[in-house]
Amino acid sequence: MRRPGLLDDLLARIGETRAQVGALWPYHADLHSGRWQTTDDGDWCGGHWVECLRIKGRLEGRAELIDEALARTEALRPKLEKDDQFRGHRFYYAAARLHAETGREEMRTLAMAAAWAVRAMAIPFNGAMPIGHEVQVKSTTLASRRIVAVDNVHPNLRLDWWAWRQSGDETFLRGARRHLDVTIRDFLRPDGSTVEFIEYAQDEDRILRRFTLLGAHDDSCWSRGQAWAIAGFLRAWQETGESRYRDAARAVFGFWRNAVGDGVPPWDFDDPGGLRDTSAAAIVVEQLARMAVEARGDALAGEVAEFTDHLEPMLEALAEHVRPTGRLVDGCFNRPRGFAQDSELIWGTAYLLMALCYLEEGRVPC
Repeated sequence: MRRPGLLDDLLARIGETRAQVGALWPYHADLHSGRWQTTDDGDWCGGHWVECLRIKGRLEGRAELIDEALARTEALRPKLEKDDQFRGHRFYYAAARLHAETGREEMRTLAMAAAWAVRAMAIPFNGAMPIGHEVQVKSTTLASRRIVAVDNVHPNLRLDWWAWRQSGDETFLRGARRHLDVTIRDFLRPDGSTVEFIEYAQDEDRILRRFTLLGAHDDSCWSRGQAWAIAGFLRAWQETGESRYRDAARAVFGFWRNAVGDGVPPWDFDDPGGLRDTSAAAIVVEQLARMAVEARGDALAGEVAEFTDHLEPMLEALAEHVRPTGRLVDGCFNRPRGFAQDSELIWGTAYLLMALCYLEEGRVPC
């Protein structure tokens, strides 16, 4: 399943991107010109750019890229104090992965501090992980300790799984389970589609409203949210071996496959003829690649084929959206607001690059 040509093209694009953005952070790039719109602080996906640099540095034996990844992680350090769900992504892909790469204790300390900070966000009465008062996404204006996104089985729990394995402290395992179980209860519809957002009451386990910001309408199914759910439940099944998470993954992945098979989904499943979102497909592919590599000799090895058999055709479908020098195009950030709705998205590139790196090396760093 090695794809050296595609991997080489993506690595070339990382080099091109680095030269273009300098000290800034890539965010989304024009479909035609390949010119990046940047941020000065990485926004919610700064950790994804750090991970791109780490992978390129590792695979090409370039120590200066690892050094840059470390320096950029230090630049992200102030975000440790932000009440933001995306600290999970930010510091897992930056600090935790760099600890695995370099063994540097300060990276472990930073990742562990972020893990505790994110875990402390849990809503006390049901354990759901909220988006936070200071959630950072430039394309939306929503922040709360009582609003929960379907996404959160992915970004919020990245550090839970890592910190549990690192420390043995079952606070992280128990917390992850509580959030996953609330998500199954409240976010999964009978047909396997998902709700994007739920707002809970202030002091009790009661739903005030279900709604969307990035989807077509409140009863539709936004494909990137569905992708976070698929990848999040599959990872939970990997980590715990508990069948209810496999069953949840089976339901949400079944909805996806019934709609688009192994192809790239539309930005929202209620707009099947609309814009595609390659970043949604890349999120799922990254998790399938993790499973394909880690399941070798694992207790779940005989069962994961139900999911990993779709890795190769999904990679084939994504490869059709990659232009020369590794530009994964046709990503849709925020269709309702017309924001980067037909673009190259840095996290889409990152997830596809991660998947190819796992398959190339036959291992996942952490």
